[in-house]
Amino acid sequence: MALSRWRWIAAPVLAAALLAVLLLPGSEISRTGVLSWFFGPTWSPGPRGLREDVRLAVEVQRSRLREAARADSAVGAARLSRAVRSPGGGLTVVYETPLAASDARVWLEAAAAELARYPSAGGEGVPIVVTLYSNPLRAQSRDFAFYAWDPRRVVVSDSGRGACVVEVNLVPRRDARGTLRQRSRRPGAPILGVCALYQRFGMPGQAVDHWMSGGAFGYGFGAAQWSTALADASRSVIKLEIQRPGLGDLRNWWWGSPWVAIGCLDGTASLCERNASVTRGAGPWLFYSDPRSLQLVAYVLAHGSPAQFAAFWRSPRSVGDALRDAYGRPAGQLAFAALSHWYYAAPGGPRAELRLLLAGLVWAAAALALAFVAGRRWTTEI
Repeated sequence: MALSRWRWIAAPVLAAALLAVLLLPGSEISRTGVLSWFFGPTWSPGPRGLREDVRLAVEVQRSRLREAARADSAVGAARLSRAVRSPGGGLTVVYETPLAASDARVWLEAAAAELARYPSAGGEGVPIVVTLYSNPLRAQSRDFAFYAWDPRRVVVSDSGRGACVVEVNLVPRRDARGTLRQRSRRPGAPILGVCALYQRFGMPGQAVDHWMSGGAFGYGFGAAQWSTALADASRSVIKLEIQRPGLGDLRNWWWGSPWVAIGCLDGTASLCERNASVTRGAGPWLFYSDPRSLQLVAYVLAHGSPAQFAAFWRSPRSVGDALRDAYGRPAGQLAFAALSHWYYAAPGGPRAELRLLLAGLVWAAAALALAFVAGRRWTTEI
């Protein structure tokens, strides 16, 4: 049975009240965390929850340490015999058993063809080391056996030049029954991603590097997304509509705050900078990295000269200042051009009726009442 509009309005209020009962520590059972009964000790604010937080933090650091150690090993292996190199030395493929040199050369040719799709400003860039993990003995490690991760990149120091390491997991995958199964990844699919920019334009400036390696980007973008964004930025694409959501139209909020993108498309430059995360981000994405920053980089790379992108990439200034200095236009204008290449805003203003606006006021009042109750009942233990 379809829910009425008023039931849609009342349901969040009831849900908020239920969460307040579950989360507020007004009794001994809530101080130990009722949600921990469903989700484990992570939800508990007590000592058990703190120990779990510490354990997870330590595990993350150990994972990063293992990743850095593998990257150092890859850079060292690139100088040894089980490696094939491009004529200029900017691209090296390291391989291990059971792969042979002929297999590695196929990967090298595919990676070189992918790299050729990126423009170059000349000069010496950061070398790329593609590491093909294929030794079945690595299947004893969860890092390789259970996760079919996309190619990953790590920038490590190498005699002052740096190296961008691309890890490709070809280790047979262990299924739920413990049986090893060969992975289907083959050469030809994009693997370089942002490493192609490091090779073409060298090490980025500090602010640009922070923007690219963290913040809006993180490690959420695979090489296929980079390749697709760069190709789409160079041609006409079918634009996607950014709708002005009405109450209850939650699908438009899945990708963050649509009002920031709409405001950008309506001509507000500051919102365009926020939309591309040049300044404060437009809103969280639930499970993915924000593609609008990636689209801005792809757009300026495709619509400017390699020298302009190199000036932006290597600039020591902030992202917004680096864009303005390199392209002679404010960052907001560039972000508007990038966003309008992929999206358009539906015409029309807010669609809320008067009684829906009144219902919104009632909902806000209920939320304030719950917040007041929460403030009176909340206690903190040290």
